[in-house]
Amino acid sequence: MGGVTVDAIGAMDAMPRGTGARRVIARACGGLLMRTLFRPVFGWRGGDAAGLQPFVHTGADGSWLVGAVCASRVEPAHGVVLLCHPFLKYGMHYFFRNGYHDWLADAGYHVVAFDFKGFGRSTTGGLSFAADVVALGEWAGQRYPDLPVHLLGASFGAFHAIHAIATGGTRFASVLCDSVPASVARFFGRGATAAAMRRLGTSRWADATGTRAIFRSLPLPDSLPRLFLFGADDPFITEAEVDRVRQMCGAGSVRVYPGCGHLDVRKAHPGAYRAAVLAFFDGASLHSTLDKGHHSWKRTQ
Repeated sequence: MGGVTVDAIGAMDAMPRGTGARRVIARACGGLLMRTLFRPVFGWRGGDAAGLQPFVHTGADGSWLVGAVCASRVEPAHGVVLLCHPFLKYGMHYFFRNGYHDWLADAGYHVVAFDFKGFGRSTTGGLSFAADVVALGEWAGQRYPDLPVHLLGASFGAFHAIHAIATGGTRFASVLCDSVPASVARFFGRGATAAAMRRLGTSRWADATGTRAIFRSLPLPDSLPRLFLFGADDPFITEAEVDRVRQMCGAGSVRVYPGCGHLDVRKAHPGAYRAAVLAFFDGASLHSTLDKGHHSWKRTQ
């Protein structure tokens, strides 16, 4: 696998800039690269969770992005939460299997989840996962024009959400990053895949593929409420890198939980995790409605 992926990246880097042939060849090489690297997680199909409204949205790169909506169980709804899934074969079903849609809908939020390109039934029309976040952020904003749209990204989903926000292509009322890795190379560890990710992340395709380290897209806009949740024992980001996030995004925006690893905070402290997420989104929703001159609300339960 290592030879195939490195050859594909080398072919992409060697192509002359600004030609139609370059775009066609890049797309073919990129497709080969993604199918080879991500074969263990691409294409898993789970059963549909009850009470969801399925949809398909076409991204700017032509990818068909399959998603589902769980409507708020409180009227009027307080906002919308876009869920960006981790690098697991379950894709958006990670959130459904762990009940995110239930407690967010019960708290007054419309929940929008989707499969990144290549996951589940979503197709691969390009190389950028950040472009998927932009596309679904726009879709959610158009579907719910009078409500604030928040983002909750887990691991891989948070990584690409940060790069999406840096493009300026979409606006969110707030962003919550759970266990975001510092770089794709560290996330994939050792071996051929990690080597390919390191090569890609330092190539001229790093921006287009969203494989640069998160610090290239930080800090986030000053006006954007943000919250980073980390486990103190997360192997995909060092203590020094967490400190760097704190310095770039504000000390109050970073919380570290002792004794927790990657994506472990939800499992180790389920009640505190839900309370932290809801308090953050509630505060950002209130701020957003006040900015728009809408009637404000406060959670009473």
